[in-house]
Amino acid sequence: MQNRGRAVGYGAWYRVGLIGIMALGLSAAQAQTVIAPQNPADPGIADTGKFDPKRPLAQESATSVPDGFTLAAVGDCIISRPMAQYAGRDPEFAAVMKLLQGADVTYGNMETTVLDLRTFKGYPYPGPDDVSLVSEPGVAKDLAGMGFDLMSRANNHALDWGVEGMRETSRWMDEAHLSYAGAGENRGLARAPGYFESGKGRIAIVSMATTFRPGSNALPARGAAPARPGISGLQLKKTTVVTPEVFQQVLKLRDTLFPSLAGKESPDGAGKLTMFEQHFEAGSPAGYRYEMDPIDLAEILQGVRQGKQHSDFLLVTIHSHEPANFSVPDGSTDQGDAPAAFLQELAHAAVDSGADAFMTTGIHHLGPIEVYKGRPIFYGLADFFWSDIQEPITADVYQAWDTQVRKAFQHPEKITDADFNNLTNASAFANDLPFETVLTQSRFEQGRLAELLLYPVDLGYGKKLSQSGIPRMASAEKAKKILERMQKMSAPYGTKIEIENRTPWNYVGVVRPAAK
Repeated sequence: MQNRGRAVGYGAWYRVGLIGIMALGLSAAQAQTVIAPQNPADPGIADTGKFDPKRPLAQESATSVPDGFTLAAVGDCIISRPMAQYAGRDPEFAAVMKLLQGADVTYGNMETTVLDLRTFKGYPYPGPDDVSLVSEPGVAKDLAGMGFDLMSRANNHALDWGVEGMRETSRWMDEAHLSYAGAGENRGLARAPGYFESGKGRIAIVSMATTFRPGSNALPARGAAPARPGISGLQLKKTTVVTPEVFQQVLKLRDTLFPSLAGKESPDGAGKLTMFEQHFEAGSPAGYRYEMDPIDLAEILQGVRQGKQHSDFLLVTIHSHEPANFSVPDGSTDQGDAPAAFLQELAHAAVDSGADAFMTTGIHHLGPIEVYKGRPIFYGLADFFWSDIQEPITADVYQAWDTQVRKAFQHPEKITDADFNNLTNASAFANDLPFETVLTQSRFEQGRLAELLLYPVDLGYGKKLSQSGIPRMASAEKAKKILERMQKMSAPYGTKIEIENRTPWNYVGVVRPAAK
């Protein structure tokens, strides 16, 4: 305690914090879990004498939910209408609802706009080749009734109906007592943690997105420029990595299109080239590499730290469509399982800064699972509700698809929104993967993951629109298929998934982290 007036190195700060926490009655092992070995959001203590020894700063980063605390987490909630009513006649859906309602806290990604079109004063703003997702006002209350407590809002559909739609969604969610994060009237509010006061402690959520429409990310005020409402965005610089041989072909194309540059080294340096606003780099393996904006990253991690300090348990979520690998020639993704490298870097930094669980949504299929420092990391939670009942579809979306519509229908002037959805979804979602998912249930002991259960869920690919997109307990055959795929994709991350029978579920995936 004699370092007053000069900076304290991390090792010294760690020892001081550890002693202070143990003075509160925690064991050395328990105290170790309070302080992350590395914390990129840690401001550092310059003078320990400025702090109350009975309230050490490090203890505010403790995970303080009671032993046995359970978190149920699912992926994208693309839901356009209330669905809880199906539980009365559908036992497979009722089994799913029982798990949602039985957890201490339940999370999902709110990927829609909740509004009443009869009174709404705003306008639709769909993204390129995408529809403006919309939900009836009763959806927010329905989700709360099904058991949801916390929801992320930062995603590429958050402003489908403009700022007015974002505000309407907030109003309906507030009325339903759904806590959320990721969207707000300025960047500070969009970055800010949301909180849910549960019976097992105060639970926080931080929500961000790397996939979003330009201009939908919130901004702070600067000088005479006002703040802008929107989502918490993490901007990325994308580089396409190609083999040296392919890179030479890219250079040859440049020289052909721009003869004055022939033979000249790229201003980006050897083995690098920017052309058509795309960054290319010679390297291996081929694929995409992403660099996170340092300002966005620092602000987000600061929010993570604050969220943990003001809660007993913290979820950090990201909505990311960015693949590590190339798309197949028809323009659709190849449904690769490998997340982009930046995601693991970000997830680890979030855990180091205080996150107790890290969730990735957006890719419309399941991704790997990793357990890092006793915290679960989900690199793809897939869809949980997948509502193909979307109406109305806006005029500009129809116009963008005019050529395809005319080729597909004999009388295109007669098509309905349902006809249109059938056509557009066939271009990217005509396979099982968007309709195969899991409901995850994480149980924590002494602030660390003790057991992770994966309940296979089937969204009913191929069923009539009014019956598909509803999460149901998967059949034995499909459950085993889902879990075996998750075993394979998670193994490179050191995660062992056992497949067990747990009545009434046919098969359940079980992760038991090694005790440390």
